[in-house]
Amino acid sequence: MPGGHWGLWRAVLLVMATCTGCLAGIVRTDNDVTVVLGLDVSLTCFYEAQEEEKVTQVVWSKKVLTGQNMQVAILNPEFGAHITKEYDGRVKEKSPLKPQDGTIFLKNVVQADEGVYHCRVYTFPAGTFEAEVVLKVLVPPLPTLNPGHPLVEGEGLTLAASCTAEGNPAPSLTWETEVPGKNTSHTYSHARSASVTSEFSVVPTRNMHRKPLTCVVSHPVFQQEKRITYVLEVEYLADVTIQGHEHWFVGKDDAALKCVCEGHPTPTYTWSRVNGSLPSDVKSEGNQLKFTSPLSALDAGVYICHATNGANSKQGRVTVNITASEPRKVDLMSVSLVSVAVVTALLVLILVIIVVLVNQHHKRKTKRLSEKIEELSTLSRQTSRRRLNSNTASTDTRMQLEESLHLRGLHPDSLRDPSISSMMGEEADRRSYSTLTTVREIETQTELLATVPDDEMKEEEEDDIAPEEPVEEKELELSERGSTGILSTQPFIKQGMSHFYQENGTLRAKPTTNGIYINGRGHLV
Repeated sequence: MPGGHWGLWRAVLLVMATCTGCLAGIVRTDNDVTVVLGLDVSLTCFYEAQEEEKVTQVVWSKKVLTGQNMQVAILNPEFGAHITKEYDGRVKEKSPLKPQDGTIFLKNVVQADEGVYHCRVYTFPAGTFEAEVVLKVLVPPLPTLNPGHPLVEGEGLTLAASCTAEGNPAPSLTWETEVPGKNTSHTYSHARSASVTSEFSVVPTRNMHRKPLTCVVSHPVFQQEKRITYVLEVEYLADVTIQGHEHWFVGKDDAALKCVCEGHPTPTYTWSRVNGSLPSDVKSEGNQLKFTSPLSALDAGVYICHATNGANSKQGRVTVNITASEPRKVDLMSVSLVSVAVVTALLVLILVIIVVLVNQHHKRKTKRLSEKIEELSTLSRQTSRRRLNSNTASTDTRMQLEESLHLRGLHPDSLRDPSISSMMGEEADRRSYSTLTTVREIETQTELLATVPDDEMKEEEEDDIAPEEPVEEKELELSERGSTGILSTQPFIKQGMSHFYQENGTLRAKPTTNGIYINGRGHLV
């Protein structure tokens, strides 16, 4: 810009400075602005003018470490924009330039751009107005992960890896892993940023080998956390075992000893024999010691395998015995078949025993049930016989009465005589009463029969049965009918009552041909 113009601007500034505070104006701006390193940012400064008020110029400046203000840009509606040398090419005014809008753009922001900026607005006739903008520059961290010391099994606490990240503001570092360990962090502050270093230490074991160790970095710039993964390498050597020496005999071909030893790095193997050198016909290949010729008795002995890697060195030994002849092989198929046959036979035997026991149990239950039925049937027949004997005695009494009537010269028709009829009526009433009594006795005897123990019933039956008393076929038939009635009280009473009819309040016997009648005592036969 020409020097004359610059002098004029300075004169205008001095005149306007004298009117500072003449009128009340308002400056609109963003108090805090945040930008990521390397991006562009706008610094807003807008003046709301009053009536008959005119903006003549806007000046931007930055407060430096010494406390002074360093000019950045001058925006004049008449003479255009003036950018200082330090910001030339990086600061640009808003186009088209308006008097009220003093916004500028800062391109490709660096950490040095962070600070406090002042926007001063010159108006006429109100004077000058000022606003402050704080610019924060976010520096995204660039994390790095560095492996620690070599991890060897058996050693103490060892640094596995360290993770470092620097940024503004200071980043946050954490670890993700299934390996147990110890985490320590250190923060180092710089002029415009801070760096954080996190270290992860472990006590090495073989279980940690090939396990991932991840450093997680968090920062306001990142939309998602950043992760750096490192795979642990642990040096170790397991115990040595020797295989393949079982069932060796003279003349065996392709015999070989195998040395098994897990480790990292992969171990190397050497062979030796106690109290002597190795046979001349053996060859070492990797972890195997191969016998190239058929075995002989001289090949027996104690063999040693030495395993070595960068972590450790271990050895294992085995005694090789060589028999004179080949051991007899066991036919596994035959043994399996025999075992299956034995198990099957045992199962069949157990099944047969169970069936026999169940059958015997059912037979015993059936036999006891038959005995109970026979006892009950015998008891019923004996009770019927006692009742028949009682009825027979009543029948004999009636016959004797009739005979006595004949002897006295009384004809049956003479019963029509009033005195005799009276006697016969009384006799009929007694019979009816006796019949009802007999029915009740039958019911009572049936109920008592159900409660009398079997032993007492048997003794009573033996006392009551006459040894020489004849029984007719018809009486036996009646006794069987009576036994059925005793077993069931209600059917027996109904069957007995079916042989009677009621006349004038008197229960009389029906005429029948099956031998059932009422004797002189009113008993049912």
